[in-house]
Amino acid sequence: MADVAQAQDSTTVKSDTSWTKDIYLGVGKQDANEKDGKKYPRTYGGITFTRIDWGFSRLSDNGSFTLSEGNQFLSYKKASNFGFDIAQIGLRFNDQFKVYLSTGFEWNYWRLKQNVLLLENVSPLSYDELDESNNYSKNVFTSTYLRVPLSFEWRSRQLHNGERIKIAFGAMTGILLKGTQRLKSDAGGKQKFKDTYNLQTFQYGPFIRIGYDDFGLFAKYYVNDLFEKSPAQEGVRNLAFGLTLGF
Repeated sequence: MADVAQAQDSTTVKSDTSWTKDIYLGVGKQDANEKDGKKYPRTYGGITFTRIDWGFSRLSDNGSFTLSEGNQFLSYKKASNFGFDIAQIGLRFNDQFKVYLSTGFEWNYWRLKQNVLLLENVSPLSYDELDESNNYSKNVFTSTYLRVPLSFEWRSRQLHNGERIKIAFGAMTGILLKGTQRLKSDAGGKQKFKDTYNLQTFQYGPFIRIGYDDFGLFAKYYVNDLFEKSPAQEGVRNLAFGLTLGF
C-alpha cells in the first residue's frame, strides 16, 4: 500500500507540473530550437549575446529622406546602426510561438558631411561651423542607447534540413546613455566630445525581423523625434535596417 501511495503522489506531482522553468547563464540562444519533450508553456531567461544587428541608419525629415534647409548641418555621408542583446526573459507558449523581453545596447553613427561642432550643454540643439582650413577628415556623431525590446516571435515547423523560418515583431524602446562627437583634423588631431546633444531621452517604435536559421533581416523605425527640446528638429526621425545574426 505504501508503494501505491508513493506512486500516486508521484503521478500527482507530474500532472501539476504544467509550467517548467529553465534559467540559463551563458552565451548563445537561450531557447532550444528542437522539440525537447518539455511541457508548454514554459519560461526561460538569462544572460545572452544574440540578435546582433548591423545595418544602416536613415534620417527622415517630416517624412522625407531629404533634410530640410534648416537641418542640413545633420546631413551625412554614411550612417550605420549596430546593436545586440545581453539578457532576456521570456515565455514559450508552444513549439512555434514565444514572447520575450530583452535588453542590450544600440549605437547609431552619422558621418557628417559638413564641418560643424555640436555645442554642449545647450538647448535647443546648436552648432558652430569649423575652420575648413584645418582639413577635417572625420566628423562622426554617435548616439548610444540602452535598448529594451518586447518581442513576439513565430517560427515555422522544422524544414527537411531541421532549420526553421522565423518572424519576430514588437516594440523597440531605448533609454539614452550618451551622445558623442568625434573629430579628426590636421590641426587638432583626434578630438572627442560627450553630451546629450538634446537627443531623445526615451525613444520608441516598432520593429520586425525575418530570418532563417540564425540569420535574418531587421527594420526598425522610431516614431518619436530624434531630438527633444529642439523645435527646429521636430519631425527628424530615425529609420534603421540591415542584417541580424543570432536570430
